[in-house]
Amino acid sequence: MNCPRHAEISAYMDDILTPSERQQFAPHLAGCPVCRQQLDDLLALREAMHALPSPGLGFDLAANLEFRTRGAARPRPPRSFWTAWGAPGLAVALSLASGAWLGAMWIGTGAAVAPSTPVTRVFDPVPPGGLCAAAELCGISKGLQ
Repeated sequence: MNCPRHAEISAYMDDILTPSERQQFAPHLAGCPVCRQQLDDLLALREAMHALPSPGLGFDLAANLEFRTRGAARPRPPRSFWTAWGAPGLAVALSLASGAWLGAMWIGTGAAVAPSTPVTRVFDPVPPGGLCAAAELCGISKGLQ
């Protein structure tokens, strides 16, 4: 029989093998000195680990965690209206004012545009500086040059 792997020897030692696996492994363990030595080494390691002292933390962890969780549950003081909505309100007011100003610039009406200021015509059939394919499309009468 081939020797089982280290994990199977450890499972035998921890008594987590099924009864049928345990019955197959027990005769091999009795006749194989290598596997018996590995099992003895694992048992000695287990005993040495149990003999080690349990380390102390040096402080009470439960009390420390309880203090931290109580500190996190405190409600925040209420914020005033100006600290809560001042900056967002100012941003909204400025964006609305700039939108109205730009709209007046594009339309060409409103106090923000002087009569001599050229206004960009966004919705014309031909963009500024473009060539007109037919006079009818550009709104130019044929008689003008």
